[in-house]
Amino acid sequence: MKISNMAIKNVKGNLYRYIMYCLSNAFAVTAFFIFANFVFHPSIDFYSEGVHAIASMGAANGMKISQVIIIIFSFLFVGYSTSIFLKSRGKEFGLLSLYGMTRKQIKKYVFIESTILSLMSISTGIITGVAFSKLFFMIMESLLEICIPFNISLKALGLTFILFFLLFEIISLFMLSQIKNKEIIEQIKSSKVPKIIPKFSKRKAILGIVLMIIGYTAAWLVKGVLVPLAMMPVTLIVIAGTYFLFTQFSIALANKILKNENILYKKSNLVAYSQMIFKLHDTAKVLFLASILGAITFTATETIFSFYTEFPANIGLDSHSDIVIAQEGENLDDINSIDKVKKILEKDKLKIEEIAQIKTIKAINTPLEAEGVEENEAIIVSNSDYNKMAASQDKEKVKVKEGEVIYNFPYIRYDADGNINTDKQFPFNKVLLSLNDYKKEYNVSEKEAHGEIISLKRVGYYDIFILNDKDFQNVLGLAKEKELVLYNGIKLDKWKKSYHSSVEIEKTLGDKYNGKYYSKIFPYREGKKVYGLILFIGFFIAFLFFIAAGSIIYFKLFNEIKQDSIEYDILRKIGTTNKEINKIITKQIGIIFFLPFVVSTSHSLFALKSLSNLLQSNLLSNGIIVMLGYLVFQIVYFIIIRSMYINKIRYN
Repeated sequence: MKISNMAIKNVKGNLYRYIMYCLSNAFAVTAFFIFANFVFHPSIDFYSEGVHAIASMGAANGMKISQVIIIIFSFLFVGYSTSIFLKSRGKEFGLLSLYGMTRKQIKKYVFIESTILSLMSISTGIITGVAFSKLFFMIMESLLEICIPFNISLKALGLTFILFFLLFEIISLFMLSQIKNKEIIEQIKSSKVPKIIPKFSKRKAILGIVLMIIGYTAAWLVKGVLVPLAMMPVTLIVIAGTYFLFTQFSIALANKILKNENILYKKSNLVAYSQMIFKLHDTAKVLFLASILGAITFTATETIFSFYTEFPANIGLDSHSDIVIAQEGENLDDINSIDKVKKILEKDKLKIEEIAQIKTIKAINTPLEAEGVEENEAIIVSNSDYNKMAASQDKEKVKVKEGEVIYNFPYIRYDADGNINTDKQFPFNKVLLSLNDYKKEYNVSEKEAHGEIISLKRVGYYDIFILNDKDFQNVLGLAKEKELVLYNGIKLDKWKKSYHSSVEIEKTLGDKYNGKYYSKIFPYREGKKVYGLILFIGFFIAFLFFIAAGSIIYFKLFNEIKQDSIEYDILRKIGTTNKEINKIITKQIGIIFFLPFVVSTSHSLFALKSLSNLLQSNLLSNGIIVMLGYLVFQIVYFIIIRSMYINKIRYN
């Protein structure tokens, strides 16, 4: 019989064995094809009118980066799965050698087999990619708000096929080079060698504990600019600690159970845990790898999700006013333009809930007692006007003494525990405010007003000082027309529907209000596109790694299923019922599935704590939400794999 025919028959006869292998590879192919199909779509013109440059170029770059990640992931994942696959077939290769096949012929046989599986994976992946491309385009239409009709790009098809075929063949050739010449008898008896009880190393165990404590403590305590510096060494420390956790503490736990008669001799626990001590030892590296992949997946997802939930504040959606118009200079008395704005909003049936008109003064801010600090423009607001705006927003009022100013820091910051950070942001005790020929020194209050009450930073003014009403009136009497700014803050009932109105207002106001007009809808729409795209791509890639972690466990379980079925068959012969065997399998697979999940969860929560320390924001609640979502997936995956494993054991 020809070697090629043997390979084909072997694939047909062991198709069940290769299903997960092919599906996992096909998933990577599907992901790459979908992204490539989008990038090469004829309707995607990143420079055409109506497509915002930031969102569109972000989409293009995001797709390209995703493709690179998928290729790297595919190379590592396929390489690992192929190595496990070849390692599990030592007995088969020994028998082939016994029947007269040379090492060269065995390699040819395996190569042909791998090529067939590669073609199956690529074909399945492309077909699935074509089927899901329409859904993907619909999602991208929603995110980018552009029309993307269904299309299959021949360039995407060709690139996907050629790239993944070469990728799979290169990996196969590399793995084939690892097949060593062994004695035939060694190959055949590889599965018959008695297992030695793994030894527990106290030194390695203590080292693992120390490393985990150091890593977790650093992640919890390090704050500010030190977080990025500590990130890499902490990560390496935790990875090393995780390795010792699985290689040593799994053995320690199993040994402790074996010595506990109350647990050991309860029902079927003797068999379950006796086998588990060997399974934990054999799968320690697999569980370690699954834990690290899981931690990467969870941390990335939590970070992206937190990034998305925080984006309203990041792009200015925390502004009280939905539309801001600043009038100054020749526009100070331009009542006509404001009336036109009101008419446009009325025409579009957008109800105005509030119009705040506040007169402010431009001044030069000179911090005293500070060498090398440049002067900058500041806005002066009266105490009563500030409190009027604060009351309408249910925020704290302030009281300013004569000869004193209160600095209004426009942001609200949170510490890593989620509490509001009230630390002083303006580090000076005195300021010199000047306009025209008028100069006056003011004491800076120890108490600051944090949060944007008046949305002046949206139109280019950042430093805001609150003056006592009497002091404000004195300065106002000295100010010239060019130094006055009339703030118009408009709040709408349905600001998310104000895009077309805001565009019309921008055209109506014209160039004379350039930089002095702001509508919340503009950053919202662009932020939704960019952040939504990041969220989608991030979740997709994270899910890819999640599948990889699960697949690694699958490969380990099902590559040893023949030997496991022999052991369970012996148990049946000595009187163990199928129900008892199912319980044993459930306990063993449950530990193998959920132990890495628990470790990954722990790692990712500490990583999120570290990120919270960096961003001065409490992100742990987002992490818990993400964990619960992944837990549901893990439970469903466990139920499916358990069912498949039991059926295979029962009918093998």
